[in-house]
Amino acid sequence: MPARKVCQNFFQDALGSFHKYRQSALVDATVALIKGASLTLTRIGRFLPGQAQVKNKIKRVDRLLGNESLQK
Repeated sequence: MPARKVCQNFFQDALGSFHKYRQSALVDATVALIKGASLTLTRIGRFLPGQAQVKNKIKRVDRLLGNESLQK
């Protein structure tokens, strides 16, 4: 089973009460972490899926990590 599908299933069950966009951002960041094999903000951002520029992807990861709802 692809990593993205495994992550989606896990996060859907674990974070069912979270907003769909937040779940999607977590799945994307997790898949990027697996692909990039490094736990740095910039490395995760570089491996995010999508057509956005790298700087925008890094900003997306930064916003996700700074989200207070995820830190509770």
